[in-house]
Amino acid sequence: MLSWIAFSAFSAIAISFSLGVVFASNPIYVILCLLSVLVAIAGIFFVAGAEIVGAIQLLIYAVAVTVFYVFVLTAVPWEKALKKDSHYRVEGVLSFPLLIALYGQMIFTFLLGISASPKGEFKRLISSFGSTEVVGGILFSKYILAFELVSLVLLVGMIGAILIGRKESQTYDSP
Repeated sequence: MLSWIAFSAFSAIAISFSLGVVFASNPIYVILCLLSVLVAIAGIFFVAGAEIVGAIQLLIYAVAVTVFYVFVLTAVPWEKALKKDSHYRVEGVLSFPLLIALYGQMIFTFLLGISASPKGEFKRLISSFGSTEVVGGILFSKYILAFELVSLVLLVGMIGAILIGRKESQTYDSP
């Protein structure tokens, strides 16, 4: 019973702060709301018994990605980047039903795949998913290329943020 209360509390926190991500007009508030959502999702993982996934959530998303967003926020000259005051709120609200439909389809496909597994491999993998050995084995064997490509994309994004944030006189002057 206590786990359901904690799950409900973390879910309510995640949903309320995700609305803050969509509707906040100040970029600093958006990043703070996003950080709160990511910590609440990590709390949901901890309540569900997936401690390693919760720790990865905290380390990768709550720390690394949020620091990356703060870096981009400080590096980009927002006076030039924001040509108008619109934050595309209407588009965000209109795309919400599509997002819910896509998540529903993902959950349906995942549950169908678990029940259709002939040898029960998915059920066995999910039951042992909390261990570091399983996560490391899958991440560094089957998904090593995707793991390295994500790190390359983050590196290119940081270099792009630095180049955008440079002064025009530094960027276009020849030595």
